[in-house]
Amino acid sequence: MLFSEHVAEISERLEKTGIGLKDALSIIDLTFEDQIAQTGTASPYEAFEGINELIDLTVHGSKIERFRPRNNRQPFHKLEIYTEEGEAIAYLNMIYLGKNIPCYYLVYVEVLSSFRRLGLGNRILTAFMGFVKERKAIGLLDNIIPQEDPTYEIYSNLGWKKIREYINGNGADEFKNYMVFVPDSVQTDDLKNELIKILFSLKKKRPVIDMHDNEDMVKRTIEEFRSAYGALLQLFDKELAAGASNPLMRFMFTRLTTKLIGFRRRISTLIGYTGGESLEQISFDEKVKEIPIQPYSLWNVKNQVVGIWGEKPLLQHLPEKLKEGPTLFIEKLPLYIRPYLRDWMERKRTPSSAQMKIADLLDLGFDPTRLREWDHGGVPYIFERISPHFFPALVSKRRFLKRIEKRLPDLRVRGAAVLVNPPLLFFRDRGNIYALRKKVEAVHSEEALDQLKSSPHLKEMNRLTGIDSALMKTTHEIKEVLKPAFSPRLRQEIENLTYFIPWDIEKNIPLIQVDDTGIFLSKLWLA
Repeated sequence: MLFSEHVAEISERLEKTGIGLKDALSIIDLTFEDQIAQTGTASPYEAFEGINELIDLTVHGSKIERFRPRNNRQPFHKLEIYTEEGEAIAYLNMIYLGKNIPCYYLVYVEVLSSFRRLGLGNRILTAFMGFVKERKAIGLLDNIIPQEDPTYEIYSNLGWKKIREYINGNGADEFKNYMVFVPDSVQTDDLKNELIKILFSLKKKRPVIDMHDNEDMVKRTIEEFRSAYGALLQLFDKELAAGASNPLMRFMFTRLTTKLIGFRRRISTLIGYTGGESLEQISFDEKVKEIPIQPYSLWNVKNQVVGIWGEKPLLQHLPEKLKEGPTLFIEKLPLYIRPYLRDWMERKRTPSSAQMKIADLLDLGFDPTRLREWDHGGVPYIFERISPHFFPALVSKRRFLKRIEKRLPDLRVRGAAVLVNPPLLFFRDRGNIYALRKKVEAVHSEEALDQLKSSPHLKEMNRLTGIDSALMKTTHEIKEVLKPAFSPRLRQEIENLTYFIPWDIEKNIPLIQVDDTGIFLSKLWLA
């Protein structure tokens, strides 16, 4: 079926249910973000009749409201932009730093993706600048937007200046990303030293500020998930009542579920996050949990052809069925049975060929269908389905891995041979992106560490031998070896590398070497 036919179906359902604009846009983004990105239209919502005009009217009729801190759990002054219907579409958090010169630190600013590039970012920042000017205060922010981002210069265009213009040579490098807005209403004879005091005070408070900001973000995101879930229930009310489903419905509920479990994993790493805003607030109806999953899209954008890139010798010898229809070919392959999945299947007594349901994804905490095994010409491979948003980053990582392999072909760290396992081919089809790699007898370092700490037959072994310590020391030292070998601008690429640890998948044990010096890895892979 064509993408346009599903657009028509969703448009009709949205009109019948009368769902508000914010929820409608959330549903469209949730369902079609991968396909819309490939249509080449000037606006991502051009395919939906009347949506662009409604967005413009909503932005035009929106208004800014300010909220004072209410208690210790919500310490921020807030500016929020609301639609006429009372839905927040842009947020700004700031916190007061009480010093000789009053200062407001801009903690967080966001415009919902559907309303970006329509002037709301400028509008809410201008309101913030007016706020600090009225209070004869300084505005301060940590501008971590990448220079290549179109919004990088938004602050300088509004009159913000880099902090080094005021305190150059006085610890400016430590605060190199910071920018400051000094309105004419601020009067001081020693701005330089006052700024230095503010910066070092902020440095002490930053962990607590970030903790509160994380809590605020989690609370807001939970509300967005609940709202999107409620909208899906409305859209498919008849099907749920009848216990029926179609591929589009299954895909939409599956996409919401995978985004939710991905968010659940991310918040566990947030600074200071205590779980005060529990994801248990989002409870799925039993009828929804019984829906079979549809983790990949099946519909084509009109006139779009299959795209395949990568190693030419391998590409030339691919089966015709794979080249003609990557999605249908790959999604029929067997799942890659990693330790996490094997443990779950044994506990549930579920065969790998069984049709998974929404409840299974919630229980597993990840989508096991993203990884598929394939044997071609006697060589084992792994297909990974990835989000189109991550495709440029993965292509960049592939180039960097090849540079490592070329510059450091015989690299060994703490006795381990350091190998690379870059993607060999990329496939684009029906809004899905797949990467093909060689299969290695290894597991991701995070899964390895988790297995060492949680699997009954590995916990005692690890306690006695310190395998986890050897693993972490090795990966840390690899980073330290790579940093001087490449330019400082590649530091982030080094930090973004993933490590795969030698592992016997069948027995679920690490493959390690032992000698009179202790325990070490014979090899590991960078990916």
